[in-house]
Amino acid sequence: MTKFLSDNDKEFIWQNSDNTISMMTEYKVVPTPKNYQLWYTHSAQSDLNLSKVLENLIAKNMDFNEELNDKLYEKFFSTDKELRTVVETGATFQKELAKIVSVLKDAGDDTNAHTKALMNHMNKLSDFEGASELRDIIKLVITDTDKIKEQSQKLEDKLQESTQRIEGLKTNLENARLESRTDALTNIGNRKFFEEKIAEYMDNFVNCSDGLVLILCDIDHFKKFNDNFGHQIGDQVLKVVAHVIKKELGLRGAAARYGGEEFAILLPKATLDDGIDLADKIRTVISQRIIKNKNTGANFGRITMSFGVSCARPGGNVNDLIQKSDSALYLAKANGRNMIQSELELDQVVTQDNSISA
Repeated sequence: MTKFLSDNDKEFIWQNSDNTISMMTEYKVVPTPKNYQLWYTHSAQSDLNLSKVLENLIAKNMDFNEELNDKLYEKFFSTDKELRTVVETGATFQKELAKIVSVLKDAGDDTNAHTKALMNHMNKLSDFEGASELRDIIKLVITDTDKIKEQSQKLEDKLQESTQRIEGLKTNLENARLESRTDALTNIGNRKFFEEKIAEYMDNFVNCSDGLVLILCDIDHFKKFNDNFGHQIGDQVLKVVAHVIKKELGLRGAAARYGGEEFAILLPKATLDDGIDLADKIRTVISQRIIKNKNTGANFGRITMSFGVSCARPGGNVNDLIQKSDSALYLAKANGRNMIQSELELDQVVTQDNSISA
């Protein structure tokens, strides 16, 4: 069934399209399809990390030349980069396999030639007249045997070299994959990483009935923090939060920067209480951190965070899990911030609302 755009959707697209062209004109950005995609995403605020980078570059009066535009596109639309790496790796891998086949064919031809030579020597053993001829034949056999050994060693060396190159290609491919799923600022997973992980964990939950907990957390009043102290300090705060989350989580699950100042934590094989305990540990550690300027010693104050925790239920899906955690996070914000709310509190809110309406 064809899905038609609503009037609001159309109005949103037109406004962002006009705004995109205006910005590209103002900053002298050539309106190629790639550049338009980059700046439209910024205009629509679809990728807060991208918008922050562009805003910083604009503040520095950077020249959005062809080289910079290409780097920005590659950084934020890394699927193309990853696909290109896969294609290049496949092509190089194919060349290496062709070399291996060629080496094996040459070795096979040489071995056949040596075998024929040895057979001729063996035939001569039946009609020799004296010991001197026997010694000569033995010397020839030894010489040909040495040639086979030498050729075998060359074959082994070449195969080892190709194996090392193929291992290097696999490493490059894995590094490219990891890079495309890592947030450049905080060095933890990005939104793409989160989407892959939650789908993987949800499949495990459905198939094995293992627990699955999602924690969404948000830095309180982060915009005011940025406005008062600048984006560089804001970036440091994001790094500190990511470091604490990564340390407290350990190897129990996966963490990602969900967007802007919001983070997501996935706990497989866990209960709701496990998620609440982890969220409280992270909240406590974060609230004890004081952000200071290393050079001047200026105190920028403490960081606080709000948390929403929910767990997967039989018959539910990924969207249900995200919606519950997001609603619990919203409730934590509404109730005063620097706290944890779970799906249990959501149930209480629903019950109270039903009581009032009744």
